Amino acid sequence: MPQLDHAAFIDRLKGKSIDAAALRDAYPDLDVRSIVGDGVIKGTTQNLEKLWEIIDNYDHDGNVNTISDSPALSIAEWLFVQTGNSAATSSDTTSWRKVAELGDKSITDNSNAHKTAIDQTGVGLYYGDHSGFHEDILRGDRPALQTQIAAMSGGNWRMESFEPGSVIIENTSGQASRIQESSCIGWVIQNVKAAYEGAGLEARFSGINRSVRDADLRGTVLCEELQKDGWTAVFYSPRTAEDLTQAGEREKLGALNMAKAGARVWKSPIPESSGVRCDAVITGYRGITPDSNTEALLEKLENAPFFVGVANGGIHTFVGHNGSVCDFHWTAQPDDKNAMTENPIRQWKWDTGLYMVPPGYW
Repeated sequence: MPQLDHAAFIDRLKGKSIDAAALRDAYPDLDVRSIVGDGVIKGTTQNLEKLWEIIDNYDHDGNVNTISDSPALSIAEWLFVQTGNSAATSSDTTSWRKVAELGDKSITDNSNAHKTAIDQTGVGLYYGDHSGFHEDILRGDRPALQTQIAAMSGGNWRMESFEPGSVIIENTSGQASRIQESSCIGWVIQNVKAAYEGAGLEARFSGINRSVRDADLRGTVLCEELQKDGWTAVFYSPRTAEDLTQAGEREKLGALNMAKAGARVWKSPIPESSGVRCDAVITGYRGITPDSNTEALLEKLENAPFFVGVANGGIHTFVGHNGSVCDFHWTAQPDDKNAMTENPIRQWKWDTGLYMVPPGYW
């Protein structure tokens, strides 16, 4: 086993019981007192996350998502053998290339379908959850909705029915179309769903989706869930620490300094959250020529076919592909071709945040 990733470690030991005394006898220097309960380490996600971090302290490959040094690997191997789970699991064989390719395709197909619908009918496939159209749905204002749809479609389409989250419209020939509500996080979840389920990871996506919804749709919790699957967390700050200091941007500067120190950032106010571990930091490329290290990291990020991210502590959530961030704008009306916009990573306006990159692309 030349290398072990975080997701495989968690997957193999989840639900297992580990004899803490036997572990201490085998590895006396391994301090697991903080997670021992009645002499047994139970295989909960929280306990295994702590155990992974303890073992990662014995590793020096510079990546908190993998271990590759012999001392750390030997501990992991011992755990797998003792729990009778040394065989490879589905996490080892997941086709992350397929996940990335399907995520890329989903962004392109969904964006194009919305714009094509507007070209053909005047009415697209999405509206924002902070749009005037959405407000009329909440009020149950059927005449206002009918008026908007007629105006957008040149009188060729009318509203057939509506409910919270969607509207069904119909043309004079009886052809029907559905317009669905979306938002920045809704757009992200839709594309992550297509990527995971298309790669045969329906059950895992269901768990991710449940965690995000239980956390009141927090993008930072989505990042935590993806990190459990081995995605790399790349912290970005286009502005330098000096720039942020001079501008008095203390929260952004604090997040940047925490990321540089390898600390977890943006813990959510729910019991299951511990924040996101930052595997890499890209900073210093807005308004200045990036140095060689920053340039190399930017190029690496631009080569990822699919990524997910949050900005400014989770205020905004986004997806992206092939060097461009793709945002959904929550005020968009159904006829707005710019409901989704794409901007190059280097020119994107948000100051600090995380890019989550699928395994194998960092």
